[in-house]
Amino acid sequence: MFFFSPHKDIVGHALACADEPVQARHSILTDGTEVTLLDCGVIRIEPNTASQLSLVISCGVHGNETAPIEIVSQLVSDLLSGEVSSAVRVLFILANPWAMAEDRRFVDLNMNRLFCGQWQYEDLSLKEVKRAARLEAYVANFFAEEPVTVEQRLHYDCHTAIRASARERFAVYPFVPGRVLPEHQQALLTRADIETVMLQQEPANTFSSFTSVKQDAQSFTLELGKVMPFGANDLSRFSGIDLLLRALISDEELPNTPAGGMEQFVVHHTLEKSSENWTFHVPDDAPNFSECTPGSLIAEDGGVQYLVGAEPEYIVFPNPRVKVGERAGLMLRKLSK
Repeated sequence: MFFFSPHKDIVGHALACADEPVQARHSILTDGTEVTLLDCGVIRIEPNTASQLSLVISCGVHGNETAPIEIVSQLVSDLLSGEVSSAVRVLFILANPWAMAEDRRFVDLNMNRLFCGQWQYEDLSLKEVKRAARLEAYVANFFAEEPVTVEQRLHYDCHTAIRASARERFAVYPFVPGRVLPEHQQALLTRADIETVMLQQEPANTFSSFTSVKQDAQSFTLELGKVMPFGANDLSRFSGIDLLLRALISDEELPNTPAGGMEQFVVHHTLEKSSENWTFHVPDDAPNFSECTPGSLIAEDGGVQYLVGAEPEYIVFPNPRVKVGERAGLMLRKLSK
C-alpha cells in the first residue's frame, strides 16, 4: 500500500519504523478524503464532508493485545483502498510499536499509566515515556483543529485482557466529576456486544482518562477478549467492535438507547501492593469479574486485611506481580438496574 511503502499495512510500517524519524505523508483519496500519516502508527482521516464527530481509535497501548491491532489495521487498509468511505474525522493510533514488536505488554513502563501528564514525572529518556507525551499532543491537536460542525468527541481505547473474564467484553468509563454515562453511549457499546461497564470513581492516568478529563471526550477503555499472539486471534469474536467502528466512520444511523439493560459496576476499592510482604488470596486463574462472597479475605499485609463487606464484590485486573505501590486489582460492586 502506497502510504506505508515498502510495507503492506500500518502494522508493518509501525514495526519497521518505530525507531526512525517518520516523514509526514499527506494524500487525498478519490472521494476527497484527506489522509495524513503523522508518525509511526498514527494516521489522521479528514472527510470531504461536514463531519459532526471527531473519533479517536487507539490500540496497542499494550503491545501483546493484538486483536484490536489487527482490526484497526484492516480498517485503515479498507479506508485507504476506498472499500470504506469516511464521513467523520478519525485519528487512528497504534500506541506502542516497541512492545508490539516484542509481543510484550510493555518494554520499560506500563504506558497506560503515563497519561494525563504523568509522563512528565518519569524517565524522559525511555521510549514509552516520550511516546505517551507525543500521543497526548497528537490527540490534543486533532481535537483543537476540528471544524465548527463537530458536535461530539469520542475515544475508544481498545484492549484485550491478560486473563479470562466472566464477562468476555466490558468497558471502563473514566471518572469525570459530575458526569454520568449517557444512554446513547450505552447503546453504542451494546452494538459492539459490550453489555457490562465499569464506572471508575477516581482519576486515573490511562489514555481514556486523558481524553475524557483533558479533552472533554466521551471515552472508554474497551476490554474485548483475551490476549493472543498475532495471527492466533479468532476475529469473529471481535465482530461487534469491528461493525461499530465501521458504522461510526461511515456515519450510519445508530440506536440512541440500548436494546437491553447495561450491567453496571462501580469501583468500591483499589487493591494496592503495599509492601513485599503483601499477600494476595485470589487464585492466579481467577477470571475478571469473579464474584467474592461477603467476608472473603482478599489481601493482607501484616495486621491489615481487606475483607469483602456485607454484599458480594467482584474483582477485576487482579495482578499480584506488580511493583510495590502499584495497583494490584479493583474490587467492584454491582449497581441495581
